[in-house]
Amino acid sequence: MNHHLRKASIFLWHPPKQKSHSVTWGGSPTLEPGLNPKDILLFEDFEDDHYRKRWRVHWNEPVGAGTVERPSKYVFAGNRSAYLENKAEKHEADGAGEYVPEIPIDDVAYFRLYLRMQDGFSTGTSDQVKLMAIRGAVDIENSYGGAGEAPGESDMDGFSADLCIDGARNLHFYYYHFDQAGGWGDITYCKTSFFRGATISPGKWYCLELMLRTNVPRQKNGQLSAWLDGKLIGHVAKIRFRNSEKVKIQRLAVYSYFGGSDYEDASPKDQRIYVDNVVISRSPIGCLVSNP
Repeated sequence: MNHHLRKASIFLWHPPKQKSHSVTWGGSPTLEPGLNPKDILLFEDFEDDHYRKRWRVHWNEPVGAGTVERPSKYVFAGNRSAYLENKAEKHEADGAGEYVPEIPIDDVAYFRLYLRMQDGFSTGTSDQVKLMAIRGAVDIENSYGGAGEAPGESDMDGFSADLCIDGARNLHFYYYHFDQAGGWGDITYCKTSFFRGATISPGKWYCLELMLRTNVPRQKNGQLSAWLDGKLIGHVAKIRFRNSEKVKIQRLAVYSYFGGSDYEDASPKDQRIYVDNVVISRSPIGCLVSNP
C-alpha cells in the first residue's frame, strides 16, 4: 500500500507555491505535500474565504458552519480549519456537508480528514455519532435517505457506509448492504489491537481515513477499511454492496449526527467538531508528514 508517511502531528504548514500543472480536483488549488494529483478528486484546507464555491454538491451544502483561524488550537495545518456545530437537543449539526464527484466512482474511494472534538465534547445519551460517510446508488437522488430500511434484491438498491463513534467514543463501521442482519445497518467495531478498541477523545487531532471498495455485482467481494493516525484499525471483507454495475459511489459526506434508540438521543449541549485537510482520492492517502 503506497500511503505516504502516516503520522499525525500538529505543525505550522504554509502552502507552497502552486506548481504549473493544471488543477483537476475540487477544493483548494494547492495540494497537501505527498498527494498524487492524478488520483485526487478533492482536497480542501479551508484557507480560502470562497472555498465553498469549489465544492460540487447536490441537495446538501459544502462542509463547514464556519471557520476558525490561528492561533486557535482548533487549526491543524495552515491558518484555518472548518467546524460543524451541534446545538443542544438537535441531531444534525450545522455545517454537515457533502462532496459529489463529477463522475460517480465505480470501484474504490478513499476519504481522509483530520478531526478534533471540542474540549468537553459529550455524546450524551446517544449510542452513535456519525462522522464521515460514503454513499452509493444508481443516481445521486437515490443516495439520500433509507435509514432503517434494508436493501431489497433490486438491481437499483444502493448502499452506505459510515465511520462513527459510540457513547464511549469507540470507532466503528455502520453500513447498509444486501446481506445485513436486519432492517438497520450492521455494526463492526474497529480495534488498535486484538483486545483494545479504537477510541478518540476530545482535545486531540486525529487522522481518520475510510475506504470503500465496491463489489463485482451480485458477488460478495466488497470491502471496508479504516485507519486511525495511519494505523489500520478495521477491515471488513466479503460485502455485497450492489447487484448492478449501475450502482456507484455518488457522494461522500462529513457529519456530526447524533443517533440512538430514542428521539431524545441528541446532542446534550452546544458543541463543535473541527475538521481540516479533507481529501477524497482514488488511491490510499495516509497522513501528513511532520516536515512537508
